[in-house]
Parts: sequence; structure tokens; C-alpha cells
Amino acid sequence: MKFKRRLIPDDEAVPMASMADIAFLLIIFFMVTSVFDVDRGLLIELPETQVRESVDRKEMVLSIAADGTVNADGKPIGLAGIGPYVKAGRRVNPNRAVVVRSDRRVPYGAVTDVMDELLQAGVRDVALPTAAEGEVRE
Repeated sequence: MKFKRRLIPDDEAVPMASMADIAFLLIIFFMVTSVFDVDRGLLIELPETQVRESVDRKEMVLSIAADGTVNADGKPIGLAGIGPYVKAGRRVNPNRAVVVRSDRRVPYGAVTDVMDELLQAGVRDVALPTAAEGEVRE
């Protein structure tokens, strides 16, 4: 007696339609959860002090490099642009802190110029961060 062997069609394909959805969800997840450091690339040595307080990272950071150039949140900005930049940031969030980071080699006149621009913009609460004595920060 001869038996016929039935061949079952191969319908075990992997559904690829949902793979694109998953890939886009992963891309969006990593974009939303990534953290960007605005201080990267700016070589600033902070002055030293014995007392130190921490400041929230949701602030506007004005950095003064050793050559006297001023950067606002990592982007170059002139002295005349500081006032409008800070006013625009404060319009969105009036409690947003302003931090002025300066290199220890910067003449203090450059720091006072930035502080004057902030005073003219109506900013009265400015943080001037320092490094702990003996701490090296890049």
C-alpha cells in the first residue's frame, strides 16, 4: 500500500509590518531620553572656593572662555545679544536661573561687562559657579 505524503505549504513567515513601527518607536525613545551636554568643547577652568552649592541644570548658561568670547548655552553670542537672549528665556520661564561661568584666566572686566548686560536686562539673580579647591574640571 502506497501512502501519499501531504506537503503543507510553508506559511511561517515573520510578519515584517510591525518591525518598522518598533524601529521608529525605538528611535523616538532614544531621542527623547538622550541628554545633551551644552558645555562640551568649551575649555573653562573655574575659580576655586571652599564653599560650593549645586545649581539645577535647567538654567541659562553664559560661558566666558579664556579668550573673552561669550557663549550662551554653547552658542557664540556677543555682549549686545545677552539681554535679548535672557529676556526671551525668562519670558518662557520667569524662574529660570542664569549662570555665568568664566574661565579663571578671564580678566574680571569681561565678567563685569556680562553682569552689566544682565542687570540692564532686569536679571538680579545670577549664579557664579566655582570649583572646589584642588578639583580639576574639564
